[in-house]
Amino acid sequence: MDIGEIIKKLRAEAGLTQAQLGEKSELSFTTISKLEKGSLTGTIPTHRKLAQAFNLSLSQFYQGLDEPEKEPLKVTSTSRPQADIFYYNDKAISQILLKKAGRHNMLPELVRLEPRGETALEQKPRGVEQFIYVLEGKIKLKAGGDTFRLKKGECIYIDAFLPHTMKNDSSAAAKILKVTSPATL
Repeated sequence: MDIGEIIKKLRAEAGLTQAQLGEKSELSFTTISKLEKGSLTGTIPTHRKLAQAFNLSLSQFYQGLDEPEKEPLKVTSTSRPQADIFYYNDKAISQILLKKAGRHNMLPELVRLEPRGETALEQKPRGVEQFIYVLEGKIKLKAGGDTFRLKKGECIYIDAFLPHTMKNDSSAAAKILKVTSPATL
């Protein structure tokens, strides 16, 4: 959790608007808004004013800072914002399934390969792994010097440091769930 998330959470628990918190902490509404959005981190004196407004010590105010979220992140088709789309080419598209993906330990992607579509050759840094699961269709995965043929319902786990590419040799589109860990583009 970052400082903005802490402020927003405490404010919601106290039932305060940003303007009310601003008055109570002697900070401007704009400052509260920027802190919550993460475009401003604030200073120790600013944090102290906020802690006092919530009747907390500074150490209580900072509790949870930089701790991973304890609740699972729920992503549904109705709550997911406009997804980031990456076009390898006109026949291979990747859709990143999480917003702020770089803040998580894994990067889930939905890859669509049109017939005869192929991803670009990828090679991730050492220590990066990928899980690849075929949701629809068939693909050919080349990793290092090996070739693997996968069809719907099959999966593979690879060392993403090996140069690798996915190709759809069939006449029907293929959909693949690809999860990279740690998250890296």
